[in-house]
Amino acid sequence: MSRGIIFGTGLVALTILAFLCIPRHLPGTSAEAIHPNFTASLSNGQLTLSGGMGSAHAKQAVLARAQELAKSNKLRVSDNLTVLSNSEAAKWESLLPSLLASITLLQSHHATVSLSDQTVTVQGTVASGDAKTKLLHEISLLVGSSLKVQDHLAVAPTAAASPPTNQAAGAAHRSRAQVQSDLDELLRGEHIAFESNSAVLTSKGRAVVDKLIPALKRVPEASIEIGGHTDAYGDPEYNVQLSQARAEAVRQYMAERAVGNRLTAVGYGSTRPLIPERTRAASKKNRRIEFRVEEER
Repeated sequence: MSRGIIFGTGLVALTILAFLCIPRHLPGTSAEAIHPNFTASLSNGQLTLSGGMGSAHAKQAVLARAQELAKSNKLRVSDNLTVLSNSEAAKWESLLPSLLASITLLQSHHATVSLSDQTVTVQGTVASGDAKTKLLHEISLLVGSSLKVQDHLAVAPTAAASPPTNQAAGAAHRSRAQVQSDLDELLRGEHIAFESNSAVLTSKGRAVVDKLIPALKRVPEASIEIGGHTDAYGDPEYNVQLSQARAEAVRQYMAERAVGNRLTAVGYGSTRPLIPERTRAASKKNRRIEFRVEEER
């Protein structure tokens, strides 16, 4: 009888020991995995990035893009991002630099774009119902069918029913000279830069182009010629080819961001210098991208 008690007691002890110890040596379950998540919040001129990312490279890319947007929109950037040590990068992490620009199109008192699992959530205020539809369409085109877009956008109230209609009509029929003046003002003191002897936009070049995109989206009926120009050094035929490639790169960059205007890229090479001198300062000014509002047809 005593041997049975001893055997039973030992069996119970072994069962308890197995229950406590064996799970520690089993592979981690999916419940223990931490999935990447990302949130960009804009409030009172502060762009705050937070969440956990599966790739250090993706974190650096989105931070670099945030800094570009901060310079062109006069924002402050707060980095609260971490890199997860026990998680793989999410497929949407590569989309973040492009998606981040959408938050600057929202009214700046409060806006949020967040991603988690297979969902991107957009929260904030837009100026009109048309602006809301266009923004959601742009985001849907960017993320494709792999992510679900959750709409938490609100339309800003208008002071009265009739004046906004008149204002919208006025905006839709801005003259060619007014649109040209708006673009020239945005480009004043700016320079759309490329890598040396290349049609690849630099980060500063992309930031300048980003400033023009909202202005063009407000006048989708305007036809724009994007003119590429080089300095006088080098082979003239090569300069024409390079200026054409650079103008096309800007056109493509805008098209990828759902700019609906009719955009035409033209390379002029060195045939239209701003300053007909062969000095370093003149060459720098002559290497440029110009936007010209074309006559209505």
